[in-house]
Amino acid sequence: MSEFYVGSNKENAREFFEKRMIYTRDASNSVDYANLVDFNFGEKFLYGRVNRLFVPMILNTTALQLSNLKSDGDLLAVNFVVDAFNDMMLQFNKATFTGQIDTNDPFLGNLNAYKGWKDPEALYSAHLTSFSDSMAAAIGIKNTKIKNFDEFLVEYEALIKVAGRRFPFTKPAFIKSRICPINCSGLVIEIADSDPANDEDKMKKFINSKNWEFYVSLCNSYGFMVDRFVPWRLVADIGSTQMEKYASRYGFKSTDMVLDVGYAMAHTRYFQYFKYYLLNLYNTIKPSAFEEMEECGGITLSKIITPQDYSIVQLSKIYSTEFFLKLYFKTRFIEEESFFEDFEAEMLVDDCLEIYQSAGLSATLIVFERILNKPFDYRGSLSYIIKQVEAIAAEPV
Repeated sequence: MSEFYVGSNKENAREFFEKRMIYTRDASNSVDYANLVDFNFGEKFLYGRVNRLFVPMILNTTALQLSNLKSDGDLLAVNFVVDAFNDMMLQFNKATFTGQIDTNDPFLGNLNAYKGWKDPEALYSAHLTSFSDSMAAAIGIKNTKIKNFDEFLVEYEALIKVAGRRFPFTKPAFIKSRICPINCSGLVIEIADSDPANDEDKMKKFINSKNWEFYVSLCNSYGFMVDRFVPWRLVADIGSTQMEKYASRYGFKSTDMVLDVGYAMAHTRYFQYFKYYLLNLYNTIKPSAFEEMEECGGITLSKIITPQDYSIVQLSKIYSTEFFLKLYFKTRFIEEESFFEDFEAEMLVDDCLEIYQSAGLSATLIVFERILNKPFDYRGSLSYIIKQVEAIAAEPV
């Protein structure tokens, strides 16, 4: 265990806090560049995972294509980010011949890509499995036996109320959560495979390296931000002049165009699968059958209960789209750190259901997600909603 820096995530909370403060101070004093960024602070935490309206977004790999970082094709990043990184590596290699850097440095003596893009769909799928396991465990502790979908929904809502903020169910909330890494943006390249919790290692291998200042400066000149707390993580600054030039090679003439065309809102096609995910969750956690005891004329009898099975068609006949919309809205309110009062949330839901009747599902979800995620006060009137819809129509997606 290090005396001054965090050695692992096993240290107690007080030690972790005090040592992380020491690391923050020392890392900040090492070199003063604007591109040395704390991605745990404020809005930077959501960089690459929300659009300008704070709505969760996912890389559109059809419009903004991925390229190989290595010849084996295992590592990927957005094409213009790969171009910038490759050019930066060439410049770094030139510096080795001119003696500007120490080539004996184990990490900053040579630049190599170790990690790139992570598929958010695969990450979310794995997360749903974990969610299912957690719900099954919670139900097991209570010894609850679920017979039908109504009883399942009671348990689902109870779990969401307790854990939804830190362990979300919906894809939009997952994309914004700490469970989903910034790598899903396609804008990240990592040049080492080290432990982000080990501050002592970061100081020894990176920040105290003879090549540290050259490394940060070079990243800056090619439009890369360096994560202050994960110094081997490079994040493309799509608003920088340098990165905009690389993006323009692929027809992206501005930062807005990268966001508008290169990314899609996470909820766009998600809601149509919302009930499928719920049904799959139900099928996963319900028992195939269970024994239930009942009294009959003073005699205790054993009865075998078989929980009800549903097809998606049957479920859709029993529960309307409006029902699933209300459940989705309720879930999203719990998952988000919103400041809505209960009456405000109820009015927003009612107004969005009116929009659903008049304008359809897509418009309803766009309005809801933008109001839920955007940091402005909700006034609670349909006329206010209509004004927001008009304003949204003039804003970039």
